Amino acid sequence: MAKLTQAPNGGNVSTLDRKVGRTAFGSAPDLYARGRPGYPPRVAEILRDLCRAGPETAAFEIGPGTGQATARLLDLGCTVCAIEPDARLAAYLSESLGPAHPGRLTVMQAPFEEAALPSTAFDLGVAATSFHWLDPAIGLPKVKQLLRPGGHGPCGGTSTAIRTRRTTSR
Repeated sequence: MAKLTQAPNGGNVSTLDRKVGRTAFGSAPDLYARGRPGYPPRVAEILRDLCRAGPETAAFEIGPGTGQATARLLDLGCTVCAIEPDARLAAYLSESLGPAHPGRLTVMQAPFEEAALPSTAFDLGVAATSFHWLDPAIGLPKVKQLLRPGGHGPCGGTSTAIRTRRTTSR
C-alpha cells in the first residue's frame, strides 16, 4: 500500500510497502523495460575493475527486474543467479536474456530472504536498485553468508556495500 511521508527537505514522498513494491512493476514488464532509464557505463566498469567481475565470476543478483544490471554482468562473462520475487518479471528476464547466454543465467522466482542458495558459493552479489525492498536486518547477513571470502556485495543506490575478508585464495 502506498503512503505519503515527510521527506528530509520538507516535501512529501510517496513510498510503497515492501511487499507491494516487490510486485508493483511486473504487470507490464516490456513497458517497464522500455521506460526505465539504463545504468551508466560506469556501473559495468566498477563491477569489472573493483569487483573483479568476469568470466570466472559466480554472481547473484537481488531483484533484477527486467535485467538491466543482469545484462551487464552477463556481458562481462559472469555466471548469474538472478533472484526475482515477481513471477512476471522472472519469466521476462528468463525469456529475454536466457537464450543469448545459455548455461550462464539461472532465474529463481522467490523473495531473496526466502531463496535457498548455497553458502559461500558466490564471488559477487549485486542489488542494483533493489536493496531497499529488503529488510536490512535479514538481507545484509544473507548477502555476507552467500559470498565467498574476498567476495564483493555492492548494493547500488542504497549506500551499502559489503566486502568479506579474504581468508583463502580464489
